Amino acid sequence: MKVICEVSNKHCHLTEETLKKSGLKLTKLKDLSQPEQWASKEYYNDGMEDFRVIMPCRSEDQFELSLTDWIKRFGRDTAPKWKRNKETGYAVTLRHLHISDRQAQELGLKDGDEVAIQKGGVRAGRLDKVLVRVSPNFDFRVHLDTDEANALYIKNGEEVDLIVT
Repeated sequence: MKVICEVSNKHCHLTEETLKKSGLKLTKLKDLSQPEQWASKEYYNDGMEDFRVIMPCRSEDQFELSLTDWIKRFGRDTAPKWKRNKETGYAVTLRHLHISDRQAQELGLKDGDEVAIQKGGVRAGRLDKVLVRVSPNFDFRVHLDTDEANALYIKNGEEVDLIVT
């Protein structure tokens, strides 16, 4: 079975309070594949670097980084905080599959399961431990950070093989 991969760079999800304090007036750059989510043209600066703002607002501020971004910011000796869902603060996002309830049921999957993806080509390989996230409104997509996508030379929007074991 094929699944589309979407590649994300560092970005943030802000609370209404943080957004208001920032003084940013956000304008939509583009809709994202997941329902009601969109990327802003504007960036939020946390005092060190700029993060693309993803809307709508959330209940907690969340800054999503690749492992490379984490190491640059916190050093190799600081263990990463791994983002499984909606942890607050700075976290390295785990690769994950967004899937609807109906699709998950058809594939025998539940929230928290793990699958794999595989790609052929010059940098052929397989990524295991792709976290499954299930919600009625999710659009069937795998989300990777830039490190993971670059490792297998996966371009944003490219299809790869989904492996359900």
